Amino acid sequence: MEEQPPPSVNEKRGEPYNVVCTHITADFDTLASAIGLAKLWTLGIYHEHEEEKDEDDDNVKEADENKDEDDDEDTRGKRIVDGPLPTYVVLPRGAHPDVQRFLSLHKHLFPIRSLKSLPGFSDADLKNNHHHNHHDHDRNPQSPYRGLQRVGLVDAQRRDRLGPAEILLPHAKKGVTIVDHHVDAESDIPEAVNYIVEPVGSVSTMIAERLRNAGNARRKHGGFETKVELTEAEATLLALGIHSDTGSLVYDSTTAKDATMLGWAMEMGASQAAIAEHAKPSLSDEQQTVLTQALINVNSTTIRGVTISTVLLSADGFISGLAAVTKDALDLSSSDIFLLAVCYEATRGNRGGGGGKKGKTNGNKHGNNNNNNN
Repeated sequence: MEEQPPPSVNEKRGEPYNVVCTHITADFDTLASAIGLAKLWTLGIYHEHEEEKDEDDDNVKEADENKDEDDDEDTRGKRIVDGPLPTYVVLPRGAHPDVQRFLSLHKHLFPIRSLKSLPGFSDADLKNNHHHNHHDHDRNPQSPYRGLQRVGLVDAQRRDRLGPAEILLPHAKKGVTIVDHHVDAESDIPEAVNYIVEPVGSVSTMIAERLRNAGNARRKHGGFETKVELTEAEATLLALGIHSDTGSLVYDSTTAKDATMLGWAMEMGASQAAIAEHAKPSLSDEQQTVLTQALINVNSTTIRGVTISTVLLSADGFISGLAAVTKDALDLSSSDIFLLAVCYEATRGNRGGGGGKKGKTNGNKHGNNNNNNN
């Protein structure tokens, strides 16, 4: 793919910036939607309280004009900035192996940072975070959080899905934005002020639609026209995100909008060769049936921040390829560990073997850990 690294930005401590976080052990959908949302925010295109945005912008401008340079430190520490801002993507705890393989080739094309490489951050800042009140951090002119304006979380709605990036939440001056397609999920993030949740097959679909609409509208900021144009790498990643969470448009959760936005990503220059290399093959009809039933009947529990999901299903006979089914179930359920067992009746001559009729269990386990091994 084309070599177009993101533009350089001012990384002086205290300068305003935004952060978009994937969930822990990032898959293609959360990575693609995070990159897309970061592109919108970098251009100053926000989808928060849009009906009131023009009036709010006028109020911000008026406040800036009347601002006294001798404001106390507390007021300066809470300075809120709108408009185009540098926006970084953080993968709080690594990525799936297939995503890691993609990033090993193309990471330099995206604004991806580790927590400690955010503007002004250091290992000491991260270690000391829990020992200080977050208001003290924001008042301190040397605090690495002083410039943090917004935090975005994509493809998840709970704190435990953020891992170590959870420390950013209370410091976002404009609050937290959640973008997700799990309509039945419940959030435990009180800092969230903006929820964007839609019943589609992929969050990448939601972000792609907003990128397309922003490009069509040619939003204006400060008198300058802002046109949204995707690089080949960005279009390819959005396509991979949609392929990943819709099973290349065959999962039951797939909608017409997913197909439309996948087509748009292709129009924007997505590399078919890269998609063929990195997109996983679709499941068979038999495997897709197991995946659908697994997601309907799954039981989940969270222990010390780790979400464990289990499901026991029955089938008429042996089903091959359950490892791929379990991996998809892990991704789609936003779990950290997924245990899938399928019971069937094995008779003489079946792959289960043995004389007479007896029960067999075909089981698989997939999980995420700090080393990102499945």
